[in-house]
This record gives sequence, structure tokens and C-alpha cells, in this order.
Amino acid sequence: MSLGLDPAVVRETYQRLTDAELTRVATQDAAGLTPEAQEIVQEEIKRRGLDISIVRGVQAQNRKYTIAEIDAYCELVRALDCPLCASYVKLNATMTNQVVSVIVMTHYKKKVVVACPDCLDKANTNALTTSVLAGWWGIPWGIIRTIQAINGNIASKKTNHSEEPNKYLRGFVLGKIGEMEAYKDNKEKLRELIRVK
Repeated sequence: MSLGLDPAVVRETYQRLTDAELTRVATQDAAGLTPEAQEIVQEEIKRRGLDISIVRGVQAQNRKYTIAEIDAYCELVRALDCPLCASYVKLNATMTNQVVSVIVMTHYKKKVVVACPDCLDKANTNALTTSVLAGWWGIPWGIIRTIQAINGNIASKKTNHSEEPNKYLRGFVLGKIGEMEAYKDNKEKLRELIRVK
């Protein structure tokens, strides 16, 4: 955002944001900000008296991580109760692939779901069933996308019961690293992050 921009303009832009917008930028959209822009965002957060943990979200999005560091964030998620059934079984993630076709229209949707292994299996099975029943009917993409969805759900389902964080959970955590860092001490906020939308 601040590439080649006057710091005063950048500061004014962030000052115009509401608290909610500034929090979203700091925890979700700060990746790639220049060090100067990061400093301006941090100053604005402090000036407003917002929760200082939000500053960690800015910093978290602008660094590299080892697998061990990502897995430490994964363990924060895995320790939560399942957002679908409320059980306390180590959580993981899956990718659901669902296709619905109507003659010339084919809608293909992929979604990451974080839940307990049994709920992940159900999510894959539901997406698979919907795709098999409603995916084939689009021309020409219905058949192609349905085959992709079937293969995708079968492959994803194989990792649902992994003892370790799987690639879907690691990807989910990395994609939300700013929020994970900002809210790592707030279980309710972490629960909100993993709820299926």
C-alpha cells in the first residue's frame, strides 16, 4: 500500500479506518506491507488504545515460518472443541470439493473445514454425495469437475485421521497467521476463526 507513497498519506489512510477495519487490516491484510507502513499501522493501533496483541498480527504476516512454528499454531487449533459437534478430539482440517450443475452452468466450490476427524469425514462424504448426484449435468464442465471433486474428496478424506496436523490445517493456519498470532491467548476468538462459513 505504501510503495512510493508519502508516509503522511499512508498515515491519513489508516487514520480514516474504523477500529474494526484497522483490526482487519492488521490481522488479515498486512502481508507485504513495507516496514514503514507496518510502523504506521502499529502506531495507529497504539494511538487508539486498541488491544496491543493486534500489533503481533501485523508482525506475524511479514515473516517466514518453519514447519515446527506452524505446527505450534496448529496445536492451538487442535486443542479447541469441534465447531460442528463440540467434542474434544484433536482437530484437523480437510478440503471439501463440491459440484452442482444445471445444463450449461457448473458451480465448483472448494472449502477448508476445520473439525474433529469424524465431522471431517461427514463433510467430505456430504460434498461427495452432492457432487455425484448433482455434478454431472453441466456440459462440458459438469463431468470434468465432478471427477475432480470425487478425487479431491477421496484424497482429502485420507488425511482426516492423521495424528499430526495435515497439509490442510497447516495451510489454514498459515493463511490466518496474523489472526492466529493476535488471538493465540483468546480461545473464543480462535473458535470464531475455525467456524465453518
